[in-house]
Amino acid sequence: MGLYKYLASSGRDKPAEVLIEADNQNEALNKLRSRRLIPIQYLGEASMNAGGKLNPFGKGGIDTFAFTRQLSPLLSSYIPLERALAIIAEGSEDPRQKSFVNNMRQGLHEGKKFSELIRSQGSLFPDYYANLIESGEESGCLPEVLVQLYKFMGETRDLKGFIVSNSIYPSVILGIVLIVVILLFTIFVPKFATIFADMGRETPPSLNRLLAFSAFAKWAWWIIPLLIVAGCFAYIQIFGKKQFDYVTSKMKLKIPLIGRIISDLEMCRYIRTLSIMTMNHVEIIRTVKIAGRIIHNPVVAEPFQPIADKLKSGQKLSATLQGNPYVPRETVPMLRVGEESGNVGDMLVRIADNLESDTRAKIKRLLSLFEPAVILLLASVVLLVVVSIFQAMMDLNAVE
Repeated sequence: MGLYKYLASSGRDKPAEVLIEADNQNEALNKLRSRRLIPIQYLGEASMNAGGKLNPFGKGGIDTFAFTRQLSPLLSSYIPLERALAIIAEGSEDPRQKSFVNNMRQGLHEGKKFSELIRSQGSLFPDYYANLIESGEESGCLPEVLVQLYKFMGETRDLKGFIVSNSIYPSVILGIVLIVVILLFTIFVPKFATIFADMGRETPPSLNRLLAFSAFAKWAWWIIPLLIVAGCFAYIQIFGKKQFDYVTSKMKLKIPLIGRIISDLEMCRYIRTLSIMTMNHVEIIRTVKIAGRIIHNPVVAEPFQPIADKLKSGQKLSATLQGNPYVPRETVPMLRVGEESGNVGDMLVRIADNLESDTRAKIKRLLSLFEPAVILLLASVVLLVVVSIFQAMMDLNAVE
């Protein structure tokens, strides 16, 4: 499938750019005419994303958060979806965005569901987006789902921004440490060793150790990463990518502090998805199935797979989450209270808010510990070099 761009008109409106997905240019023209559009000019092929799906925005894509922000209040004002998209297209100053929205409108005219159009964009939208849109279509609560989606995406965006902004300073410190260490072992230590060679003196053992490490680092800096990449590639070829992803995900979860944050981030998305769908009266079995697909880490996702079957057997949601190693301890009692009071949706919202707040605090503590740890590492390396050089100087001044 290719993506072909035309300047076309319906005969009544002004010519506009239109994107047609087809196997060849002739098929694209036929599809264009079937929509009662008159082709005026062929503008070439548009780009496709990595999954081969429609992506009229090339590499950058559109801002799905801004798209949701514009669409949500329009649908909440009881404006029909097609009309809401027309309003967004009319107010857009970016020709690429206007083309994208117009293509969505054309898909609606062809009888496609909004969720199908979202899925056709591949990785342009978050993986949970189409599932939640589909649940809103089926339950008749699409405006409410979009409001919750906008809030969810905003919170996710804020969390990512929080992580990035708080990681800048530690990353700069780590970069400086690496540069200093590289300069020490590739320039300073070897030059100091030449002093002994020029004087015809034997290099002291302390300096020999530094030189050995320097020589090792000069070739290992590219050999070791190459071996790691080759090992990963060989593992994928032998055991398959699914097994490789499972093993690497398991290793990530075993990293002290970081592993718990990874699982907590997955739980933030899982419980937030549960809360959105429960608040919009989506059937519980479907809710847990969709929420389960939100979890990216296969190791974390594994204990959640039997939940739907347990619910079918008559268990409550709190009982199915009992004993799950990745669900925070306070979640189950709070959820049980929500079930007893008939306020599961509101309780899930509170649980998600608390978990996101706790996760932010954990990330902040981790980054605050990272800074002194990096500085301590630099101080240890510099101390080792200074002590080794001091011992060498003492040997140099020793009287034979």
